[in-house]
Amino acid sequence: MDLLYLSRMLDPSLEPTVPKGLGGSVSTSLAVELSRNGHEVTLVTLSPDVTAPVEWRIGAVNVLVGSYREQHRARDAFRHERNAVRDLLDSVDTDVVHAHWTYEFGLGALASRHPCLISVHDWAPVILRRLPDPYRLVRLLMQAHCLMKARDLAVVSPYIGERLGRIGRNSAHLLPNGLPSGFFAKGNPLRESPVRRILSVNSDFSPLKNVGTLLRAFRAVRRQLGDAELVLVGNDFQEGGPAESWAHARGLASGTVFAGPLPIEDVLTAMDRADIFVAPTLEESFGMTVLESMARGLPIVAGRSSGAVPWLLDFGTAGELVDVRRSDEIASAIVRMAREPERRLLLGGEALRRARRFAWPGLTHCYEAQYRRIASAHGGRRL
Repeated sequence: MDLLYLSRMLDPSLEPTVPKGLGGSVSTSLAVELSRNGHEVTLVTLSPDVTAPVEWRIGAVNVLVGSYREQHRARDAFRHERNAVRDLLDSVDTDVVHAHWTYEFGLGALASRHPCLISVHDWAPVILRRLPDPYRLVRLLMQAHCLMKARDLAVVSPYIGERLGRIGRNSAHLLPNGLPSGFFAKGNPLRESPVRRILSVNSDFSPLKNVGTLLRAFRAVRRQLGDAELVLVGNDFQEGGPAESWAHARGLASGTVFAGPLPIEDVLTAMDRADIFVAPTLEESFGMTVLESMARGLPIVAGRSSGAVPWLLDFGTAGELVDVRRSDEIASAIVRMAREPERRLLLGGEALRRARRFAWPGLTHCYEAQYRRIASAHGGRRL
């Protein structure tokens, strides 16, 4: 089957000459997995590093890259980006398009000549409520327009499916994010030594990610565990960045390593050196950093009301769920794990077992079934 696969990122690690992409590498790794299953896959993405469409061949995956403005995109509701996606899609023949995200990629796909499956990766009303600004209002309107136009929808978690059900879209298929087989720890990593390193990986220092509450919690953790270390990874968490400045101004920086954004290889190293992973975010439509930490056998502390996170953690069997709005609950959970090594090991093992359900080889058949259904309904080839 020929597939056009729209990604919010082109993973730069695949090819040194590929321009810097946008977002996470989930759709890139799935595109590679689908190509291994014998499909002809074209990955479509946008990048600020190109001014005209370019094409690469990376292994078995064909890559088309269009331009992406670095500023003022929301002023015309991403018109340039939507048109770029549409034009790239119309330049090739395919059986089905799988568009990730309900914004410029989803709307661009729906404007093309191909049958489309649209994956809903987040819920714009929640994001706007947490981060009220004109940009996110535009994104909400784009998502609403996409959902009204789309015939075939998929969701990455039951949490997003439930949100869609509230607006009468009850037929979306669950197609969760996944990880390549090589991402998973071999066996169950033993972490019997005293807890020394607590890790948190977040995309930014926004109120939605709630890392300020974690920093307050860590001060209480240090009082009880002594020389414990908190490692913060991601944008805004570099030395001298917004998070460190905020923490220093409030006397909360002691014992914290502000590592900043890291290559995936270094993130994996940080996970393997950590004893506990904490996800303080208030809402996640899926929770990739949580899944990645689970795949490395880390015990997790996360929010019991943080969107899809409880489902990802099998409602507490693969981690401890707390009210992440309260720093005392985060601190108590970390200290409990530190003082109960057998429970910590049990949670880490359960996290790894749960994460293996999200390995691509076990998930791709679900995606393929939807592609065949849509292609068949539109007169495509039956494979």
